[in-house]
Amino acid sequence: MADQTAAGSLQWASTPTHRQPATFNDVASGAGGTWAVGGDQVDDFTDQRPLAMRWDGKTWKATPQPVKTNATLESVAVGTATNVWAVGEDRTDPEKTKPLAMHWNGTKWQVVKPPAVPTGSFDDVVIAPDKSVWAAGWANVGGTERAVVYRYAGGKWQPLYTGLENSINANVLAVLSAKDAWLGLNAGLAHFDGKRWTLVKDVPVDGSQIPTGIAAAGPKNIWLVGVQYAAGIVPLALHYNGTKWTHLPVPTGMAQLYDVTLRNNKPVAVGERFEGTNNETAKPYVLQLTGSKFTQAPAPKAPTGTLTGIATTPNRTWTVGMSAASPSDPFTALAAYTR
Repeated sequence: MADQTAAGSLQWASTPTHRQPATFNDVASGAGGTWAVGGDQVDDFTDQRPLAMRWDGKTWKATPQPVKTNATLESVAVGTATNVWAVGEDRTDPEKTKPLAMHWNGTKWQVVKPPAVPTGSFDDVVIAPDKSVWAAGWANVGGTERAVVYRYAGGKWQPLYTGLENSINANVLAVLSAKDAWLGLNAGLAHFDGKRWTLVKDVPVDGSQIPTGIAAAGPKNIWLVGVQYAAGIVPLALHYNGTKWTHLPVPTGMAQLYDVTLRNNKPVAVGERFEGTNNETAKPYVLQLTGSKFTQAPAPKAPTGTLTGIATTPNRTWTVGMSAASPSDPFTALAAYTR
């Protein structure tokens, strides 16, 4: 009964975005409000335009984009009303993608010149406690594609990727201080001590466990989610207590998680669950901590779809992603909240 009561506290209300075909990849909130980013689909999934929408208290409002060529936004970080950042991938030349970074100054988006790399992409952006901006993803450095992290300060991108020479794609970043940061990779998890990144032993580096979402209540209370490949695709959930990372039980079934937030100081994670005879249909999926394990919780209703981002405000928890009437129909950018 306790599990059902906890799960029932999530009651999602969908909010129309009026963007189709389109997808949301991330949502974030801060003093500057609640923002969601992704891409408007121009030609199936091969050609997109950046999409950034702001919640005005009643509806989602799209903001004009400075990039008119093939590109998408993967992550957003919200500081003040005049300091919002979004990052992603510039696909003007699909064979040579470039990192994309943009800044909202309270009036308009402006493209921020990316690091000087031949190819690359940004997957996550955060505004650190000292107000500096950190971005993570991958780039060609010295002729090799590898995971990268950059800090933007004083109008310049400072590379902070010592120790990541053999790592593949950085998916998610959490910065607690200039000397304490965590980085989820396609193959493993790394910690930054202010000088270099060090892979931790609690997450294997063989690609069998891929972190994609992180939420930190403090340096000794951090939650990590993603996907693991063990007899199929199953959710990954870990907790850090300041000393070690511990795997937590998750429901059985084919599913994966993309993001996690803290709601009432407890983690809520979102992703997709695969259903159907051949697991061909993805549906919105929500897990929350109940006791010492993650249990399935109510998700926004959609015939098919995926939840890619989740964020908490003082009075709401937002989740975003994509939904469609059927697997063959165009996706609509999905946004829903619970009190």
